[in-house]
Amino acid sequence: MGITVQGVRNNKANHSFLFLLFICVVLGTTVAFIYFQNPTVYILPIGLLLLAYVYDDLSRLFYLLCIVLPFSMEYYFDAVGLGTDLPSEPLMIVLAGCTLLLLVYNQFELPKSYITHPIWLLLIFQVFWILITTISSTVPVISIKFLLAKLWYLLSFFIFPLLFAKHFWDIIKAYKYVSIIVFISILVVLVRHAFAGFTFAASYDVVRPFFRNHVTYAAISVICLPFVWAFYKTSVRKNGFSNLWIVIFIFVIGIYFSFTRAAILSIFIAIGAWYIIEKRWMKHALILSSITLIIGITYLAWNNNYMDLAPNYEKTITHTEFDHLIEATYKLQDISSMERVYRWMAGAEMIKDKFWMGFGPGTFVSNYKNYSISRFQTYVSDNPEQSGIHNYFLMMWTDQGFIGFLLFLILCFVILLQGEKVYFKNTDSERKYFIMATLLSTIIIMAMSLINDLLETDKVGPFFFLNCALIILFDKTTDRKDAT
Repeated sequence: MGITVQGVRNNKANHSFLFLLFICVVLGTTVAFIYFQNPTVYILPIGLLLLAYVYDDLSRLFYLLCIVLPFSMEYYFDAVGLGTDLPSEPLMIVLAGCTLLLLVYNQFELPKSYITHPIWLLLIFQVFWILITTISSTVPVISIKFLLAKLWYLLSFFIFPLLFAKHFWDIIKAYKYVSIIVFISILVVLVRHAFAGFTFAASYDVVRPFFRNHVTYAAISVICLPFVWAFYKTSVRKNGFSNLWIVIFIFVIGIYFSFTRAAILSIFIAIGAWYIIEKRWMKHALILSSITLIIGITYLAWNNNYMDLAPNYEKTITHTEFDHLIEATYKLQDISSMERVYRWMAGAEMIKDKFWMGFGPGTFVSNYKNYSISRFQTYVSDNPEQSGIHNYFLMMWTDQGFIGFLLFLILCFVILLQGEKVYFKNTDSERKYFIMATLLSTIIIMAMSLINDLLETDKVGPFFFLNCALIILFDKTTDRKDAT
C-alpha cells in the first residue's frame, strides 16, 4: 500500500525528540545571528517549524500555500540575477517536490477516471509540447525556467489537489481561505485608498507592497468573487439568510476602485456567461465567438487594414483620470491600450517567421523588438520593466507556435464544455453553485487573458489549475454518484 497525503503518525517519543531538536537549532541559530549579524540564519528554524506543521498532514502545506498567495511579494536577488515570489514560490517548489515523491513512491498509480479525463490529457500534452519547444527555443535558459515553473504549478495546484481531495469541499476550502485573505486585503487597500481620495493615480500605490500593481490586485479579487457568491448562496440555502452579501459588496467596490478595466469588464462577462451556461448555449457561444474572431483577423489582414489602428504618437498619452482613460481607450488614444497593440503587431510578425514552433516558452520579450512596427510605437515602448505581450493566447502562439496555441485553445474549450456538462449532471444545489463558481472563475481568467498575460503569475496561474482539478473532481464524484 502506497503512502498517503496524511503521512504516518508519530508517537510521543518522536515528538519529544523533534521538539528538543528544534530548541537546539533555535539556540544555535541565535548564536550564529549574534556572531554573523545576519537575520537570514533564521530560515532554518522557520523551515523546521513548517516541516513540523505539515509532517502529519501534507494538505496543510497546500492550504498554507493558498493562504500566502494573496500576500506574496516579488523579490529580486541582485547577486544571482534571479527573481521570485516570497513566500509562495519556495512553498510551491516544496509542495511540487512532495507531490512528485508521492507519485514516484506510489508508482504513479492514479484513478483511471483522472488520467483518462480530457482536461488531464490536454494538460499533459501541453507540458510535453512546452518541453519540445524548449529544446528548439531561441533562449533556452528562459524556456527551461518557464517549463520548471509550469511543472510546479501543475504539481502543486492540479495533481496534488486530486491526490488528497476526497470531497469537492477539500478544494473549495482553499478558496474559502484565499477569499478571507483577499477580503482583508481589499479592506486595507480601500482604507488606504480613501485617505488618498480614491483617485485613479493612487490606485497604483495603495496596493503595494503585497501586490505588484493594481492589475494583479484586481485579478485575484475578481477570480475569487464567483466563489464568494457561491458561499453566499449555500449559506442562504442552509440558514435562510446570510450576511455574506456585505462581503460580495466589498469585493465589487474593491474591484471597481482598482480602476482595472479588464477586471471590471470580466464581471459583466461572467454574468453573461452564467446566463449562457444556464441556457446550455456554451457550444453555440464558442462557435459564434470563433467565427467572429476569424472574420475579425481576416478583415485586419486584408489589404493591411490593421495599419488603420496605428496611434497618433503625440495624442497617445497616459491618463490620470479613470473616465478620461475609458474615453481614450475607445478613441485609441490610451497609451497602455495602444502599447498592447504595438506588441500584438510585433507578435503577429513573429508568428509569420516561426509559425509552427514559435520562439520558445517565455521568450517574447527577448525577441519582439526585432519584429515591431515603428508606426505603432508609443512613449513607453522601450519597456524597461520587461513586461510581456498582454495577450496570453497570442503569447502561446509566438512562444510555442501554432500547436501550442491550438492545445491551449482546445483546453479552454474543453474546460467550458465539460464544466457545463458536469453542471447539468448534478442535482444537488450546493454542488451546482460551486460548479458554476468554478466555471465563472475560469471564464474570468480567460477573459482577462485576452488583454493580459497573468497566467504565469502566482496571483492567477494557480487558480486556473485549481479550477481544472475541481472540474475533474466534480465530474468524477458525479459519475460515482450516478453509478450508485
